[in-house]
Amino acid sequence: MTVTGALVAAAVVLAAAVGQSWGVARRTTALVGDVLLALSPLVAVGLAVQGWHVDAVPALPWAAVGGLVALVGLLGWWVDARLGRIPARSLQESGSVAAQAVGAAVSLDSRELGRALTDAAAPPARRFVSRLRTARGAASALVTTDLVALRRSPRHVVQLVVTALVPVLVASVPELASPVGVLVAVLLAGYVAASATGEGARRAEMAPVLDRLLPLDARTTRRLRTVVPTAAMLLWSLVVLVAVGRWAGDPSGWVPLAVAGAPVWAAAAVRAAYRPAPDWGGPLVSTPAGAVPTGVAAVLARGPDVVLVGLLPWWVSILLERTSQTLLVVQLVLAGAAFAFATSVRTKPLLEQLQEQADAAGGRR
Repeated sequence: MTVTGALVAAAVVLAAAVGQSWGVARRTTALVGDVLLALSPLVAVGLAVQGWHVDAVPALPWAAVGGLVALVGLLGWWVDARLGRIPARSLQESGSVAAQAVGAAVSLDSRELGRALTDAAAPPARRFVSRLRTARGAASALVTTDLVALRRSPRHVVQLVVTALVPVLVASVPELASPVGVLVAVLLAGYVAASATGEGARRAEMAPVLDRLLPLDARTTRRLRTVVPTAAMLLWSLVVLVAVGRWAGDPSGWVPLAVAGAPVWAAAAVRAAYRPAPDWGGPLVSTPAGAVPTGVAAVLARGPDVVLVGLLPWWVSILLERTSQTLLVVQLVLAGAAFAFATSVRTKPLLEQLQEQADAAGGRR
C-alpha cells in the first residue's frame, strides 16, 4: 500500500509537469490540486463512518503495481522530452515564485512563504465585482475586507474544510482514536485552520493602507481583525468538538467548550499575522541551516503560544475524554485573556515588557 501511494503521488506530480509543458494555466493546476486535497479526507471520513478498516482495503496485485511503475516511467520520459516546450512565461513565473519562496524560507518568514505559494495561483482578474453592501462604516468596512479576502481565496476555504475533517477522521478510526492522537490532530489541524482565516490581517500587516485610511486606532483595528477568524473558527470548532464528543460519548456536552474556545484560535491567527520580523541586525547564532537571529524562536512562537496556553481546557478535556463546568469557566477566562493579549499593540516579548515595568517601578522609588 505504501508503494502504491508513492507511485500514485509521483504520477500526479509528473502529470502536473506534463500539463505545464502543454501550457495549462497555473490556476487550473492549483484548482485540481485543491479538489483532490478536499476529496481525500471526505472519502476517508465516509469510509470510516461506514465501518471500513485499513486492513479491509484491498491491496493491488503486483501486475497493477507494475503497470503503475510503467506509467510513472512513461510520464517521466514524456516530461523530459517536452522540457524544451515549456512556455518561457511559465518558466519565468515559476522561477519568480521559487525565488520568493526560498527567500522567505531563508528569512524564516512564514507569512511571505504563504503569500508566495498562494498569490501565484490567484486569478489576474475577477469575473464579478462585489458591491460590498455590508460596508456601512469604518468598522464594518474593515470586517468586510477580511471576509472578502477569505472568500476570494479558495485554497484557504479548502484548507478550513480539510483541517476540520482531519480530527473527525482520527476520532472515527478506532486505531487512531486515542486521547493523545485526537489531541495532536485537533491542535495541529486547528492551527492550520486558524492560519487560513488570518489572510486579511496578514495583508494588512504587509500593506497597512486601509488601516491608515480608516479613522480607527491600532487596538480597535486588531480587535476588528478577529471578527472573521472567530466566526470561521466557531464553525470549525463546532464540527470538530462534536466529533470528539461523539468519540467521548457526549456530543452535546462539548458544544459550549467549542464556542468558548473559538476566540482563542482567532487571537492566535491575529497575533501571528502581526508578529514582527526577526532582527537580523542583532547577534546571530550559527546553525546547520545557516546563521539565524538570537530571538527568532520568540518571534516564531507568536501565535502558537496563544494556542498552547489559551486552550488548556481543551487539552484536559480531550485527555480525560470528558468536560466539566469548571473547565468551561476556565476556558472563558483564558479566551478573554488571549483576546486582550493578541490585540495589544505592544510588539516586544512579554518578558521584556515585564522587565521594563519592573525597571520603571524601581526608578519611581
